[in-house]
Amino acid sequence: MLISVAMAQEQRGSTLPLVSINIPTYNSARTMEKCLASVAAQTYPNIETIVVDGRSTDGTVAVAEKYGCRIYYARAMCKARKVGIEESRGRYIFFLDSDQCIPPDAVERCVRECEHSEYNTITLFEQSIIENNTFIERVIAYDKWLFHSLQDDDVIYGSAIPRFFAAHLLKGIDLPDELFGFEHNIIYHEALKRGGKVKFLPDLYIQHHEQNTVGKFFRRFYHYGHAVIPAMRIEKKLVMVHSLPRRAYFTRKALSKPVLYLGLLWLYGLKATAAGLGALGYLLSGMRYEREAKDE
Repeated sequence: MLISVAMAQEQRGSTLPLVSINIPTYNSARTMEKCLASVAAQTYPNIETIVVDGRSTDGTVAVAEKYGCRIYYARAMCKARKVGIEESRGRYIFFLDSDQCIPPDAVERCVRECEHSEYNTITLFEQSIIENNTFIERVIAYDKWLFHSLQDDDVIYGSAIPRFFAAHLLKGIDLPDELFGFEHNIIYHEALKRGGKVKFLPDLYIQHHEQNTVGKFFRRFYHYGHAVIPAMRIEKKLVMVHSLPRRAYFTRKALSKPVLYLGLLWLYGLKATAAGLGALGYLLSGMRYEREAKDE
């Protein structure tokens, strides 16, 4: 039924520009159903959904198949982004994560904005979904609210990242396949070099499931730490600035909720520690590989 609905939408929207929604996944079954249901509910009729899976061991791929997605496979996040871009047939590409949901008019509004203005890249307001009301969830939600409410999507110094791009801005971007962090920031940077013109739509929300425990948050940024050094070889200034405290933290608005502001500082300390250990792990693994190569 879901596949037939998707086909009917494509037929009705054949005169409209195709939008390719790219979703990288890995063991995302817990949130994948809601994500794809939000895509299926779009008012815009001409959409293809591309899932690039990292060889999940849960039911992620089964959910994607249920919704008639085109499915490809890639381990690292950067490779997943590249595969999604290469396989996209649309005039526009929408980066969506498997733990995100979009409102029914999201694609329609992004297309309308790009088709009837000078803009070809869209930043949307991202809003955290708080499930268990833990302190870390509330701090992450405050962090996200802060830099989106400031509409701070400067490619170097800002924090909000566009998710909707004219496809020609992304096609052919060359990034190392093994990179699994900072790839979205670097893609944004490259898109601007190619003529990207960004519009921020502050009243169009993407809802985002966040890490709800300290352990999950720490593991996420430990893996990001592995990406710091390889990413710096591509865009040193961008990666260095994005590794520092967000400039939004130094605004009057950041102090509007003192307890959560202190939480932001704690969160950054946790993030820096995890990423630092991840970078150290990356260096040690490289040294080990070099020793093994010499011994062969």
